Amino acid sequence: MTVNLKCLFCGSSLEGPEDVEYLSGGMIKCTKCGEDNDFDSVMEVVKEEGIEKMKGVVQEQLDKEFKKLFK
Repeated sequence: MTVNLKCLFCGSSLEGPEDVEYLSGGMIKCTKCGEDNDFDSVMEVVKEEGIEKMKGVVQEQLDKEFKKLFK
């Protein structure tokens, strides 16, 4: 499962040099719209999206297992 960093302004995937290390308080410039995205805010959104995706995966697996149990 992957979760991409997304621009908080236009929703495009954030892309940049792979050799740059972003830290708390840093800014990530969107190559599509040119806006600066706060690193911490982007990471919070990614964490929430990842948690939601994982909840869906876990729920699907639980549904499959319960169907097997109650056949």
